[in-house]
Formats: sequence, structure tokens, C-alpha cells
Amino acid sequence: MRPRRLGNCQSRKFPRPATHEIMTGRMLLYLTAGCLLTCLAHGTQPAIKVILSEKGLQYVKEMGAEWLLQNLESASPPDVHGKLSLSLGTVYYSIMGMAVTYCEFAEPSVEFYEDVTGFKAVISGLYIQVKGAWSASYGIFEDGGAFELVIRDLEVDLLLGLGMDADGQPSFRCAACGASVGSAGLNLIDASWIIEQFIDEELIRSTIEEQICPMLTERLDELEYRLAALGATFQVNRLLAVDLPLTSYPVVNSSCLSLSLKGMFHRPDSPVDPPFEPQPFSLDGQPGYMLSLGLSEYTTNSASHAYFVSGSLQLLITDSMIPPSSPLHLNTNSFGPFVPKLPKMFPDMEMQLQVFALEAPEFIFRSGVVRMDVHGAIKAFVVRPDGTFIFLFRLNLESTFSGKFRMANEKLTGAIALENLYLTLDSSEVGEVQTDALKIAIKFGIKLSGLPRLNAKLAKGIDLPTMQHAHLTNLVLEVEEGFISVLSDAEIQLREAKVGTPWMV
Repeated sequence: MRPRRLGNCQSRKFPRPATHEIMTGRMLLYLTAGCLLTCLAHGTQPAIKVILSEKGLQYVKEMGAEWLLQNLESASPPDVHGKLSLSLGTVYYSIMGMAVTYCEFAEPSVEFYEDVTGFKAVISGLYIQVKGAWSASYGIFEDGGAFELVIRDLEVDLLLGLGMDADGQPSFRCAACGASVGSAGLNLIDASWIIEQFIDEELIRSTIEEQICPMLTERLDELEYRLAALGATFQVNRLLAVDLPLTSYPVVNSSCLSLSLKGMFHRPDSPVDPPFEPQPFSLDGQPGYMLSLGLSEYTTNSASHAYFVSGSLQLLITDSMIPPSSPLHLNTNSFGPFVPKLPKMFPDMEMQLQVFALEAPEFIFRSGVVRMDVHGAIKAFVVRPDGTFIFLFRLNLESTFSGKFRMANEKLTGAIALENLYLTLDSSEVGEVQTDALKIAIKFGIKLSGLPRLNAKLAKGIDLPTMQHAHLTNLVLEVEEGFISVLSDAEIQLREAKVGTPWMV
């Protein structure tokens, strides 16, 4: 593999996260562990599944190597001050203004590793040249100048285990770590012979070697701390939030990593489960794509339920919203053929319709098709000249829509059709309502105005949620029995690292 080279490459060190409080009491510990094991053994069905393939893992590895190089190139190690206690006295020293002038390493190796439910990563052949300034004092002797440090053949072998905590948050552990440094050479330019007596290159080599694995463990602690701080609930808008904790431990085999997520939407102020349960489904990863995503009916229906209980699934229709070309308008005379007494009781008066859901619309996924069942009601009112309303009648409505969708260029496209519509009279203050004739008129209005507008937007495409520096490509959407699968590759655009980034990013 061809070495990677750059100039002035370094990284950054975060402060250690604060340690969590540990529960005391052996009996309480046993009870908690028993409850946790019981919950995990009988975990809820996931509504979202994600599979990272070998292709995706290798792309992440390549982007990780590029990210490492970019950050090393512009990083700035902190100054170091310390002392060495010797039998003949103490040497005080400072190392300042460090900069990496040259760095290269072979392409890292990353693979799925079943034994630890995680990954095995190997970085080998790392070569680094560092320059900077130093100063030292030993008794009455003081010295200083420039230095050059060369580290050769640094190799790291890491087994990273994946898991989850009691809250469904991902957890990480360093299952095994090995590090070796071939050699480390230090040249103190213009140093006096007294200071040179204290240079021990083998001590430098072994010190660097001993610090690598603890540093990596510290980085894993930091990553886990940051993920825990994010939480597993994310607000989508003022009416909707989504819970995305893991429902079971990650699964790793030789070719992929599989994650199972709760995938439940709810009101931000009321995280209550909907009155239905997620159903099991099987998602097969596709090795030709980096990512495979499975989205069950439960996820979309939980969003529908959250909108329903929030009271937002209702619409007030006025005559200004109806196309001028429509043969039916919201006027009592226009409604005369359907409600014979209406023009006599309220001649030539404006009307309004209040449309609202009686139940949360239900999404049903069938092979190649998405179906939506809607149960709603329509209340009709007359608008008096003073702006007040008079109730006329209420109709109950049941309808089914079907749609076919596809994804391309980070847009959702497709077409929706009305499959059927049923209309029944619930109550009336104006006598007979000819529901059969009115049903034909409503279907005509939906097909003439509502669906063409919606399908025109779908033909242009609805933008999918995107991230600033990552894009999904080669998207394929397939509707299966009970779930939707999305296959995709990804493109990550790395941000240019800022000059002066602290050591150990």
C-alpha cells in the first residue's frame, strides 16, 4: 500500500469526561442487573434497522484516514514542562513550539470482527518528524535551543467492541490494544555535553509506546460521553419528536454491522407510545451499497398518531381555495342539487367546510405500493354577514389513497391516486343530503384539483433531509411488505482543518 505523506501534521487532546456516580449497595446492584437483563432479553421490536456493509466500512476508513491527515497537517501540540529526578539531582525542562514537519503511514486496515462485536483496526508504518524548541536546567547549568524528534515504525492494533447501555445509547470498549514503536531518535541541536548525557532514546521510545493505548481508551471514553450527551430523542418540529435508542445490542458478522432502533415519533411534550406495537420485519443488507435502511409501518404511523393527538390534522376550506373552473363552489345555491332545502333556508350565502380526522391516518406498506387509509369528517357551515357561523350538516368520510415513490438526487418523487371514497350522513340541520351525488362531486374535486397539485410537487421532487458535509447517493427506494427499504451510498466532504488545531483531535 502506498504511504501517505504530508507536512506539519498533528492532532488534538480533549479533557477527560467527568466520571459518573456509581451506585452502591450489592443487593441494589444485583436487582438492577437482573432487571436490565430481563428487559434486554425481552426488548421491543425495532421499527428502524440500519446495516453498514463492508463497502461502507471501507469508505468510512478512507474518509477517516483523510480526516486524520487534514487534522494532523494543521494541528499544534501543546508546550510540555516537566522534570526528571536523578540520583545526582533534578533536570527541569520545557518543550515548546512543536510542529510536525513530515508524516507518512500506510493505508490503515479496518474490518468487522465478530468475536468482540465490533471492529479490528490496524495502523502500521507510521513515521513522524517533529521539530521545536527546548530549554533545560540542571543545578547551575542552563541550556536551550532547537530539537528534532523522529518516530519510526509506529504500529497500533485495536479491537473495538460495540454495545449499548441501559438507556439504549451506544457504548464502546477497548477489547484489546497493542502498540509498538520501532525507534525514536531525539537530536538536541547545539546542546551542551552535560544535557546530552541525559538523553535516553530507548526511554523516549518506550514512553511513547506505553502512552498510545491509554490515549486511545481516553478517546473512546470521550466519544461515548459525547454520544450520551446527545441523547436518543431528537425534536423534528414543534409538534414532533423521534426516539432513536437501540432496542438490542449491535450485531456484527464478517460482512456487516446491523443496528436496531426504536424509531417512534411522539409529541415533544408527551413521549407516550402509540396504541399499537411495531411488527417484526427482516431487512437484508446489500453488499453493493454502503447503507441499507429499513423503515417499518410503525414509524410512519407513530408520526401520524402524534400529529392526530396534537389536533393538527384539520383544515378549514373556504371558497377562495377552490379553483374558479370548478363546477362546485362553497355557496348555498351551488350546493342546492345535493341539499335541496339549503338554498331555500339560506339563499345565496357563503359556506365553509371544516375537515378533520376522526382517527390517525394509517399507512400500509405493500409490495411496490404505499396505501393510506383516512377516516375523517366534514362539517358544513353557513357564514352570516356578521361573520358568525350556522351549522348545516356533518358527513363521515372514509377514503383510501395509494402511491408509488422513488428517490433520486436527494429528492423524493412519485405519484398518488385516490382508490376509493365512502360518504355517510352523520347529522343534518337542513334535511336530506344526497351523499351519493355529493361523493361523486368530492371525488371529482379531489382528482381535478387536490391530487394534480400534489402530484405536480412530487414530480418535481421533495427535498430529503441532508447534512451539511454528507450526501446520500445512488438512492434506491423499495416498498416491501410492512416496511420500506432504502439503499444508498454516501459522499462525505471533509472540512478543511484550521491551522493551529490543538494536539490529538
